[in-house]
This record gives sequence, C-alpha cells and structure tokens, in this order.
Amino acid sequence: MLKAASAASVSTLRRTIRPRGGAAAPLSSSIVGATRSLADAATPVEVEHGRGQWKTYGDLESFKPGKFQIKCFNKISPKGLKRFDEEKFDVREDGSDAANAHAILLRSHKLKEEEVVHTVRAIARCGAGTNNIPVARMTELGIPVFNTPGANANAVKELVICGMLLGSRRVVDGINHMKDLGQQGLARERVEKDKALFGGREVMGKTLAVIGLGHIGASTARDASAALGMNIVGCEYQIQLYDSCVTRSTHLLR
Repeated sequence: MLKAASAASVSTLRRTIRPRGGAAAPLSSSIVGATRSLADAATPVEVEHGRGQWKTYGDLESFKPGKFQIKCFNKISPKGLKRFDEEKFDVREDGSDAANAHAILLRSHKLKEEEVVHTVRAIARCGAGTNNIPVARMTELGIPVFNTPGANANAVKELVICGMLLGSRRVVDGINHMKDLGQQGLARERVEKDKALFGGREVMGKTLAVIGLGHIGASTARDASAALGMNIVGCEYQIQLYDSCVTRSTHLLR
C-alpha cells in the first residue's frame, strides 16, 4: 500500500517542482488549491529562489545547494523515494532538518501551518484523503496540495476480502478457542471434535452489497464476483462510463 502511494506522490512532485517560473499546470483532477506564481513565465527561477539570506538556510552542514529539498513527515517507502534523482533532489526523512524544503511529502502526519516554511512550493499526501492538511489555508498561500487517489486501493480491497472471509468462516473465533484449549492442555484431544463449532458459511452464491463504487469499491466488487462467485449489489450515485467493467457483474442501485 505504502509503496504504491509513495510512488504516485513522488511522481506528482517531480512534475510539479521545477526551476522555471510560472504556476504549475494542473496535472490531474487530484490537485487541490491554487498554485503559487513564482515569477514571470519568461524569467528563470533558481532552485534557491525564496530562501532569503544565508541565515535562513537552517542546517548548513548538510545543506546541498542546487538541489530541490523534500521534507518527509512520515516513513515513506524507499522504492518511492528512489524515484527522486539524487543529483537533483535532497530528500530529508527520519526527522532530518529540512528548514528550506521546496516540497512536503506525508502520510498521516497532521500538518500545521507553522511547519510549512516559506520556500515550500507543493505538498503531496500519500493517500486519497487530505483531512490532515490545512488545504484552505494552503490555497490562500498559493501552495498546491496533491493526493494520490487509488494508490492504495488494491491493498484496502485485499483487507476487505480478508475481513469478509475471516468473519464468514469464524477463523478468529477458532484461533482463540484453540489458544484457550492449549492453555488448558486439551488442544490435542479436542481439536477434531471442536472444529465443527467454527465451520462458518461459504461466501459463494451469497450477496455482497457495496456502497460506493470508487477505486476500492469497484475493485472489491470485481474480485468478489469473479474470484469468489458472489452476487454483487452496488450503490453509486455518480457512476461513470469507464466503470462499465463493474456494471457487467454488478446490479447498480442509484
């Protein structure tokens, strides 16, 4: 999940942070907020633009001039961070000082305005939600906020299906029961007799209701139908033409 989200966020930031002036062109519908106009479009803007006097550089010992500085507020997958060219980007993670960051990359960290230094040009959230980012205030400051919808959809879908199977087959109840028997020294003699208590029910042929057919809901509906043989009832008020692959196996309620 984190690998996918990190890679998507990194890709967005790489296309947004650039040494040329002018507002960053909208890259996708996931952009939230306005972009900051750094200078006239015909005027070159240096990497160090906006840093101010030398005393505002912060960590002088590890400062790397001529590179875009990226501040990570959460642990980001190394595979995602590798997409930042080391010759062009200075990625600060694990609490390293990034007093002059050009961009912020985060997951669940609740970002405060005072943590956004004046050199920041973009913020990317490794996930769909932006409720932990003061988007309205960033819009006022002209800092674009990006999210990565669908980046972790497959991981969440797997957890949904896993939870459904765990519940329908009473797997957790069976595990806890065997732990209790083990503590009593009765596990060996009771395992065959008691396993019938936790047979549960098969999901094949059962009906699954999916409320919301976004990235996660649509993926769950497809796999539950195709792989598990379930009947699907979906509820979506804003179905799109590109979701036709879902409608073939899903009865839609609007």
